[in-house]
Amino acid sequence: MASEPTTSNAAAPSQPAPTVTRSVPFSNSLKINKARQDGNPVIKYIRNVPYEYSEIKADFECGRGCGLLYLSLKWHKLHQNYIETRFPDGSGYAIKILLVLVNVEDPTALLRDLNMFCYRGGWTLILCYSVEEAAEYIENLKICERKKPEEVLQGREQWKQKQQQQNAGPSSRPQNLDRQKQKQAFEAAVKFLCSIRSVTQADAKRLLGAFGTLKNIAQANKDDLSVTPGLGPIKAQSVYTFFRTPMKT
Repeated sequence: MASEPTTSNAAAPSQPAPTVTRSVPFSNSLKINKARQDGNPVIKYIRNVPYEYSEIKADFECGRGCGLLYLSLKWHKLHQNYIETRFPDGSGYAIKILLVLVNVEDPTALLRDLNMFCYRGGWTLILCYSVEEAAEYIENLKICERKKPEEVLQGREQWKQKQQQQNAGPSSRPQNLDRQKQKQAFEAAVKFLCSIRSVTQADAKRLLGAFGTLKNIAQANKDDLSVTPGLGPIKAQSVYTFFRTPMKT
């Protein structure tokens, strides 16, 4: 809530009016679209904020200016036109979030399309891998409704990394080795993409995040490349040309 100025003392007019800041965890309850979300298994894991069913356009309203749509990739794979019909429900919200539950094998193509839809429509795309994690994101967005979404997500990721480190033990060493190899492969891919003219490290990471692999990037057309956040048509042309230029022997 915004802070409220108090009236200054008449006996001491030279003193500026003090500011009273009220510390409130959240201004009201998390609102849930009853018609669309009643029975959603995510709801039973929402335990740290009060919630109520309401007639809202979004699936979840995490504050007056934050509307969230929830999408399972299993559902999206069967009904790929559904989410396009829901994007207009974000009108009126300053912050529009699409929370996607990744529960299918090889989600790269589906996520790439969703990323493009979000980029064009001004939505923030968040991925989760269990209904429990989805509930935690919704709770955190509500609890921190006065913060920017990036700050909430960054804090959530830092917490996850800390938990993973605390839970790491002897049995997790093979997994840690796999993660280390994946990290090395990712860094090598970033370095390779940075060899393309005008492509920065940030551009390379966004490309890998959007397309998943170098192979997918190499096979992408210019239109798909150009809608990658922060890339633009000029860099997209550079990437497109790079992968279609014959190697010199």
